[in-house]
Amino acid sequence: MTYEPGPRPYAAAPFVNAYSYHGAGLANLLSTSASATFPAASRAYYYPLVLPMACTIYRFFWLNGATASTDNIQVGIYNDNDSGSDGPGTAFLRGTSTTATGANICQFDNVTDTPIYPGRYWLAIWGGGTTTTLFRANPSATLNRMTNGYLQSGIAGGLPATATPAQNTTPYWPVFGFTTISTP
Repeated sequence: MTYEPGPRPYAAAPFVNAYSYHGAGLANLLSTSASATFPAASRAYYYPLVLPMACTIYRFFWLNGATASTDNIQVGIYNDNDSGSDGPGTAFLRGTSTTATGANICQFDNVTDTPIYPGRYWLAIWGGGTTTTLFRANPSATLNRMTNGYLQSGIAGGLPATATPAQNTTPYWPVFGFTTISTP
């Protein structure tokens, strides 16, 4: 008689982001991450994300760049297509609008522990100004279109309850997302 172990459990990555295997940004790994200013004030960016299993969102995070900031950052996650259009719809969970403080550091925004179920979602990041520097990839416009990134301009005060984005033609992929663990 031989022993065959059962299937190994599949778990979400501890840091889920557009660069992880849950996101569509794997092609952007071809681009080196570097510190750069947020491209435009009061703008949100949305990136597709597929979760093949349920997990819990404990915190949002972003990777601050080389220069201290005076502007706010807000991260959130949006449902897919519930607004009747291609792309992000209503907000599933939004963090607080927080000043990006510290240079070359991963900054966290604690949120209420929230279960999220398998499906397609959209990671969102909003920047209040252009003094914020974040680590980001700068892929080609072709790679950006292939990964279906969206943007929304002219949003004062943070991420909206319902996204009304346009196709993103300017490649910009900051390092941000959420954690499935409560502490690093």
